[in-house]
Amino acid sequence: MNNSKRRSFIVAIIAFILTISVVALRPVHADDDDGPEYTISKLNINCQIEKNGAVRLTRTVTYNFDDDADGLTYQQELPKTNSPYHVEKVEIADNNAKLKPIQQNDSENNNTYTVTQGDKDDTFLIKTYHSVDCDNNVTIRYVFTMNDAVTNYADAARLNYKVIGNDTDVTQKNVHIKFNFGQKNLTPFKAWIHCDAFHTQNVSTKDGTLSLAIKKLPANKYVEADILFPKSVTVQNQNVKNSKIINKTITQEKKITRERELSFFLNYCLLPLVIIGYAALRFLIVKRKAQKAKVLKVDEIPHNFDIPTMPVGMANALLKERGSIFNDKRIDKFNAFTGELLQLHNEGKIEIESLDDDYRITLKDSSIINGKFSKNEDIYSLLFYVIGDALNQLKDAVMEDKHRAKDVSKALDNWFNEYLETVKRWYTIPVADKISDNNQNYLIMTLLILLGWVNRKDWDLKIVLIALICLATVLLFLFAYRHNTNFNAEGLKKYIRIAGFQKMLHDTSNFKNSQLGDLILWKDILPYAAGFGLAPKVLERLHQDFSDAEFVSTFGPNNSFYYDGQDGEDFYGQVHSTFSDASSRASNGNSSSGGGFGSSGGFGGDSGDGAF
Repeated sequence: MNNSKRRSFIVAIIAFILTISVVALRPVHADDDDGPEYTISKLNINCQIEKNGAVRLTRTVTYNFDDDADGLTYQQELPKTNSPYHVEKVEIADNNAKLKPIQQNDSENNNTYTVTQGDKDDTFLIKTYHSVDCDNNVTIRYVFTMNDAVTNYADAARLNYKVIGNDTDVTQKNVHIKFNFGQKNLTPFKAWIHCDAFHTQNVSTKDGTLSLAIKKLPANKYVEADILFPKSVTVQNQNVKNSKIINKTITQEKKITRERELSFFLNYCLLPLVIIGYAALRFLIVKRKAQKAKVLKVDEIPHNFDIPTMPVGMANALLKERGSIFNDKRIDKFNAFTGELLQLHNEGKIEIESLDDDYRITLKDSSIINGKFSKNEDIYSLLFYVIGDALNQLKDAVMEDKHRAKDVSKALDNWFNEYLETVKRWYTIPVADKISDNNQNYLIMTLLILLGWVNRKDWDLKIVLIALICLATVLLFLFAYRHNTNFNAEGLKKYIRIAGFQKMLHDTSNFKNSQLGDLILWKDILPYAAGFGLAPKVLERLHQDFSDAEFVSTFGPNNSFYYDGQDGEDFYGQVHSTFSDASSRASNGNSSSGGGFGSSGGFGGDSGDGAF
């Protein structure tokens, strides 16, 4: 993975984590359009089951306001449209003071309340007028009774009630609910709680109670209790049916449980399993197909003094497939081409001559022309048949004509890509190589899928955490085989040889005189030194141990670009800068143009707290 790809990985990951952190951890308030902002820090509900089948509720709510407010509201859905109900009292207190009762009347004065029909026929609304200053808290207690809440069947009594409705627009914290049946040793006594939040419950048949605790209930989520208990608890109940209910309710709850489990799987498990499973499959394929031996680190690779038998471009492509062993020596196609020019000169296929302030390059063997490309797409055809035979001519052409710069840049890419494709074809395992090449696109696609999934679930904290686990797992699998090579056995062998040769050139300054060998050998070595970007360093070391006369005797007087320190640096630097300028100019030209859980059907769903 090169540096630019590594940076894009890191930026994408940081952006993903910051986005979900900011959105998931943002405070939840009531909608600005619905009134003042507030949170609910405590909710206690006590449900007393009466002998006549009614439920007497004592509901105590603590609000924390971030704005000034004029009062509070509570809407309660009834068991039936015409079910009788009675609001006994409303008590209120500011800032944790003692609760005090307030009057019911239509004056709309401070510390009064009204009881009217709600926004649906089967609801009633308690509206309490009580002014609240910003940053204060208010506790309000409602005490009311609803008839027809319990139905007596032939074999048991049933209360199926959404004790918290889904009409509250903020998260409710520290929720405690208790059902009292007024009778001990209940038989039968079965209870099912439907709640889309983590909760704990305690059922005591002996004491005749059911209690429930929820640390945090998300906005617009209900809590439903479906309870079967002895008819003797509601012996005076007039709401009677002759059919049996126990087996029917058990069957219904089993179905709800299955639906809940399926819903949970589809909402929370399916996509993560697909993502993690696919990541594991990719990993296993690479581990099985690619070489199990990891590429040696730089200090583990031995020096190799054998001159490679492959072109300089091929040697660089082989290193690029896995990456240079030296972090500061990025594989550079411009250096690689400079080295290949020197190699072709040695082979007599081209001739490089030093001029006063330039270098003339003449074609001697047309076999180096790649026939699969057009004249403007092959680098050697372009240089010798279209532009000219001197570096200055090439530099002038690319600086004066953007289209020519694009031709040169594209032709050089074609030249190096041919070597890269050859390396992939001869020395790598196609399946593993293809998977590794797609790592960046795969990670980006995974990020987009996870972001879309989290956003679709309204940034639910559970979803956010699951998405982070998926992302961490994918990254773990990616990094787990990042050091494994996709080379086949021959490719790994050649890579280690080329890397060892590169290391030898890199370490020439540490060699003793006896290790440098004969100067004649360096004529064939210098093209590789140029290809690896090490020519100036190698020449400096050679000049410390060989005289100018030895250089001239070995390389010849017309090859001063090989060994003359100043001219040598000029040649390598001029070739590199000429082609990198062409690539930069071409790039600049391009840029300028351009679900919820199941319910057992209990009443109370449209109930909820609010403020105005």
